Amino acid sequence: MIYHGEPLDLMPTLDLAETYPLLECTLSLTHPIDVARLKTAIATTQTVVPQVLGRYNLRWNRFEVEASALDQVIEEFTAAHDPGRAALDVLAGPQLKVQVLHHPDYDALRISMSRLLTDGEGFKHYLYLLAAAYDGQDLANFTNERSVRKILNHLRHPHRALPSLNGNSDETFPRLRGDVHHHRGEATIPRVVSRRLRQRTQSENVTMNAVLLSAYALALFALTGESRLVIPYQVDLRLHGPVAATNVVQVANLTSEMPIPITVQTGDQLADVVQRTQATITQLRDELAYLPPLVELNRMSRALPPQLVRRLAGKHRPQAAISFANFGHIDHTRLRFGETSVSQIYFAGAYRTMPHFQLTVSVYHDAWTLAFRMLGSEPDYQLGIKILKNVVAQLTQWGRGH
Repeated sequence: MIYHGEPLDLMPTLDLAETYPLLECTLSLTHPIDVARLKTAIATTQTVVPQVLGRYNLRWNRFEVEASALDQVIEEFTAAHDPGRAALDVLAGPQLKVQVLHHPDYDALRISMSRLLTDGEGFKHYLYLLAAAYDGQDLANFTNERSVRKILNHLRHPHRALPSLNGNSDETFPRLRGDVHHHRGEATIPRVVSRRLRQRTQSENVTMNAVLLSAYALALFALTGESRLVIPYQVDLRLHGPVAATNVVQVANLTSEMPIPITVQTGDQLADVVQRTQATITQLRDELAYLPPLVELNRMSRALPPQLVRRLAGKHRPQAAISFANFGHIDHTRLRFGETSVSQIYFAGAYRTMPHFQLTVSVYHDAWTLAFRMLGSEPDYQLGIKILKNVVAQLTQWGRGH
């Protein structure tokens, strides 16, 4: 079966040379999982999201599905032989890989999903769907809404001109020499500190994204000397479109980006940068600055073949070397596998080739996890860890109100 892709599915293919389009999620379970039941659950989710077992045709922007791909999804390993990452070829399919890591008393899951199929919020939608299928819930009435057209029609005001976008800055990491390997880094902010963070952001009338972006920019300034940054800020269009029904999931690319210019001056405290960043985000949101790339991509896709759209869009949308993604809160009430609950979960992006770097954030049971995935040298990795630690230290201090 062939399922045509949407215009926004082209966005993650614009920088394939630097970023392999994957999202990754790591879950620790309270007990071992029933692997046969998990495989059946994945097959059940395919009735709602058939593209999950397909290969992606880059030329025609479509998913070509074969039922036999189900046998390629699940891999099992003992914790001692954990490969550390999933090998998933989205062009060959399927668009999902689940690694079951067996520990003596419990299992962990490493789930990788194609960024060509869905964004971070859609990945969460799929995980909730998978948990429901594992639990035996009837998914016959569920549908997956992948189209952005309804949202665009809902958002666009006929009398409002679309603003022009700011260009990306030329910031980059120092090129650090050494053998290139795959690296991953994580840092957790515990619940008590996270609650203080949320209270402080509310009292200051700012968003958590503004605080995270500002702390990220300050860390980069401290470690690389880069004072002017333009960091893409992700806007989930699901929150701005028509309300979806409870039986509708949106495993899709429904995220746009706004480049947020952030300037750090010598002597700046986090509070100073946060206020400026929040003002910028508010202004750009009010101007609907996240709409132009979507409208343009949608318009081109109606008239031109995907390969040409990709070439034209890539020219006018240079990829930022430094990026950020907030996966937001994971709903623990929707993420149980039968009687087995999830004790810990966090999300990360793809393995980006340095000097391209992405910081990701996700929240579970009020604890924040900051993470990155990297293809770089050992000094590159150490720089990434320093960035994580610097951001955590700033956020911890911010939560204390200093």
